[in-house]
Parts: sequence; structure tokens; C-alpha cells
Amino acid sequence: MRAGLKQYGPWFSCAFFLATGRRAPKPGRNSERLTCLFLALVIALLLPRTSIAQTVIAQISDMHVCSSKAPHAATNLNTAVQMINKRIVDIVMVPGDIGENKTCWLKAKSILANLKAPVHYLPGNHDVHTLDVSTYRSVFGADYYRFRVKNVDVIVIDSQLLGNYDNYWATTPPPLPAYTQAQSDQMMTWLNSLVQKEQDAILAGYVVIAVQHIPVARDYGFPPGTLPYWIISDPYRTEEMNALHALGIKDVLAGHWHSAKVFGWGNITWHASPSTGWLPFGGALGFAVHTVSTAGNVSNEFVDLPNAVP
Repeated sequence: MRAGLKQYGPWFSCAFFLATGRRAPKPGRNSERLTCLFLALVIALLLPRTSIAQTVIAQISDMHVCSSKAPHAATNLNTAVQMINKRIVDIVMVPGDIGENKTCWLKAKSILANLKAPVHYLPGNHDVHTLDVSTYRSVFGADYYRFRVKNVDVIVIDSQLLGNYDNYWATTPPPLPAYTQAQSDQMMTWLNSLVQKEQDAILAGYVVIAVQHIPVARDYGFPPGTLPYWIISDPYRTEEMNALHALGIKDVLAGHWHSAKVFGWGNITWHASPSTGWLPFGGALGFAVHTVSTAGNVSNEFVDLPNAVP
């Protein structure tokens, strides 16, 4: 038995060194050093490239748990979780329209708790209305914030503080109540306070992206019609775009449209994710996987949920 294990001595020595940072007993043999270098090379080659060279962000949007329009929302969400868990992703973004009330949020969170990757939430217009952002915060925490994953700074924006979306059929943008306008002003002050920090981060080789629920503009005719419900309208649109440009943001991940779209507007590329809940404009239920290269290029994969129905 000892003779059989003896042949693995160099491997055990190398493993000891890699695990502890200290030399194993009886150090100094050139053969063991070469073995260790070879093992380190093999490990480096076998490591997934995503862990070294790029950041992978899965996005599950517009789940609408408990909505009468999405009776299979929980089942579809569970399917998305299982599919994402089979992939190598760094984080999962959940950009709004999570559920129809607090109970439904908790149901969605219990399903999303099965994800292997860290989950980051932000609200949609079904989660936050003009006077109840405090309810959302009591369950999910902050509705706008910043975090870093690998070499990517992610700026999370609450688009529900950039317009009044309580009335779907409004033909002109309704004003924000005074309380919500004050909340909006606070968020924009915070956003602009990040400018110098993110400019320095970009100079240091980091990439800055943003995530929010509602895109700032239509994709040249989509969604159809002219209702302001589907986009951010002025004066908030101009105010936000000025901040995004100052922050050096070139890409924004979004939801709200329940459709997979990638389009340019205002010198920024907007990446809208499909929904796992229901389909107001047709298409397929699914989720998005965004890959951010070290150079800041964002590529997209839109993944359909097999045999899913709203």
C-alpha cells in the first residue's frame, strides 16, 4: 500500500503547497517543483475562462408572481433558476416587476434563494408605485445602490423614481407627488456623487454599467403606440442621461418590455430582457445572459424557457 502511494508523493507535496502556501515536508526536489508547476498550469487551463477574463450576468425580469396574467409565473421562475444554475454566472440581476404584492415578493424570493450565484434586486412599476417605495425597501433593502463584481461596477437605478407609472392609460406623463419627487432628487444627487469615483475606476481599468427597470426611450417604434408608460419621459430622461454620460456608462440592462431587445439610444446600448411571466407583445418567455468583457463590450444571449406558457 505504501509503495503504491509513494508514487503520488510529488502530487501530495504540491497540493499541500497550493492549499497552505507552505512547503511540504522534504522540500527541495526539482522533480517536485516541476510537478507543482505542471499542476498549476493544468488547473489554470481547466478553469473556466469566465472566471478570469469576463463577467457573466444572468438577468431574470418581469416575473409577475401572483399576476392573473401569469398563472404559471412561479413554475417558470423555478425553471429559469434551474437553467441558470447549470451555467457559470457571476451574479443574477432581478430588475423589477417581481410580484404583485408583498406576499408574492416573498414567494419569488424563496424560489430565487435556490440560485447558486448572488442575487441583486431592483424594483419595477408593479413593485413600487408613487407613494409606497418604503414597502419595497422593507423587503428588499435599498432600491438604488452600487456594487462591484470582478472588474465591473454596477450602478442600480430605481426608475420608478423617474416618473409616475400608476396609470397605464395616461397619454401625457403624470407628475410625481411631492414625496416621490423628493425621493427622486435624493437618488439623482447620489447618482451624480458617483461621477468622480467611476471616472477614476474607468481610468484604473474597470467597466461601469447600469441596471434599471424602464428604458429611457423606445426601440424606434417598439413598444408600439405613444403611451409614456413604456419609457422614461422628460425632464427625468434628460437628467438621467446626463448622469449616465458623466459616469462613463455605455450599456444599461433593463426590463419592462417583456421582450428581448438590444438597441442604441443616446450613445448608450440598451439591453432589454425577456420576461419569465407573460407576453404582452408575443415572443418567448425566457431570461438573458450578458457577458461583459474586460474591454467593456457587452454581448447577449437570450434563453427561452422550454415549453413555458404564461
